[in-house]
Amino acid sequence: MESDGQEILPAGTQLQRQRPPLVRKNFLATVLVLGALFFSIFKFWMMPVKILGESMYPTYRNGTRHFLNRMAYWSAEPQRGDVIGMRAPDDDLYIKRIIGLPGDTIEITNAVIFVNGAPLRDPLEAPVPRLVHPFTLNPNEYWVIGDNRFISVFGPITRKDILGKIVF
Repeated sequence: MESDGQEILPAGTQLQRQRPPLVRKNFLATVLVLGALFFSIFKFWMMPVKILGESMYPTYRNGTRHFLNRMAYWSAEPQRGDVIGMRAPDDDLYIKRIIGLPGDTIEITNAVIFVNGAPLRDPLEAPVPRLVHPFTLNPNEYWVIGDNRFISVFGPITRKDILGKIVF
């Protein structure tokens, strides 16, 4: 007797359909690859951050969430006006704006920020209620300040303290 590729089951036996093992393995492999991809993106490239405090008000509000591009400065140097994430001395993450680049001289007089002797063109037009005598940045230093000038911590930081750029 010749078989046409179909099995004959004994009477009363129900045919159970199972997914082929290959489909399950493909699904599991896809999930693992996507998991590794998302882990890599959020661990090494785009770091989610939550703004805590008012030092960057009105640009960034307390409680809002943004992303820090950790690769932004791998091929380019930070620029004046960039909003960065930086490692603070207490190991916290601070969000600040760069206003001084390596070699710049920073001075704050009469609530006005001067960079290399010229007033900083500040779209916020926020007065700084502190006095800073002329200070020249070293080759690996940047001057940072928060947008809310009245309560913001500011000063020079080194390049290694910059973790990345806030992108959105």
